[in-house]
Amino acid sequence: MIRTFKPIATLRKLVDYIWVVDFDFLADDHREDVIMPLGYFNIIFNYGSAYRLVGEDPEMVIPNTAVIGQMKRAKYVRYGQQLYQIGITLTPLGFIQLFQVSSLELTERIVQAYDVDPDLDELYQKMMGFKDVEQHILAINHYLLHRIALNKRNTDRIEKMLTYVEREYENLNIVSMAKFFGISVSTLERFFKKHIGLTPKSYGDIVKFRKYVEDEGLRENMQYRYYDQSHLIKTSKKFAGRTVKELEKLPDELTLRYVWHGQEL
Repeated sequence: MIRTFKPIATLRKLVDYIWVVDFDFLADDHREDVIMPLGYFNIIFNYGSAYRLVGEDPEMVIPNTAVIGQMKRAKYVRYGQQLYQIGITLTPLGFIQLFQVSSLELTERIVQAYDVDPDLDELYQKMMGFKDVEQHILAINHYLLHRIALNKRNTDRIEKMLTYVEREYENLNIVSMAKFFGISVSTLERFFKKHIGLTPKSYGDIVKFRKYVEDEGLRENMQYRYYDQSHLIKTSKKFAGRTVKELEKLPDELTLRYVWHGQEL
């Protein structure tokens, strides 16, 4: 079972959603999964079998309390027999407002949550004793609200830049964006990369792909929104590890099945 929960109103700009994945038994041929670059940061609490990042050199066992930074391309994981995870999907703005760690330090990295905030380990241990999801959600919301109160930062400028990319993703032009904010292209790229972990162009490419992936109506016209078929295939393989046609055939990977087919698991 995969369940997602919308954030409370106070956290709406900071949290995309909270999610729970619960499978008592995964057959050996259904344990591969993909971490898709969607422009978000993820905090993951693992209460099931150990799981690891594969296809990398070296491969790594992912910590039970982990933070996943911005990814530039799909990463592959392999689960154990029992899968139970609780995750918090943070917007880039959310990560900036919650933590003192630079977003750039986490680009293409999966790190111990303790290295981002020691209180995340405490939250993990606390939630281990809970028996229902409602208690988990309440504890997570309490933690996030507490972090916001502690880490007040002026994020107006980066919030406006993120809004710009979300609005202009279809035909994002970095020169036009720099002119809009009254700065040079190099200054824009340095500032954006420092706070988001990616250049505006890289982030914009991810946002565009995510918009079409998450909206079934937009997805139907996806082939017409890229320069040509070759560009779409290359982009889809980069961010999802599969072509669009392959994704439509209900792939085995849990994340891809959920993102493309919703509850049809």
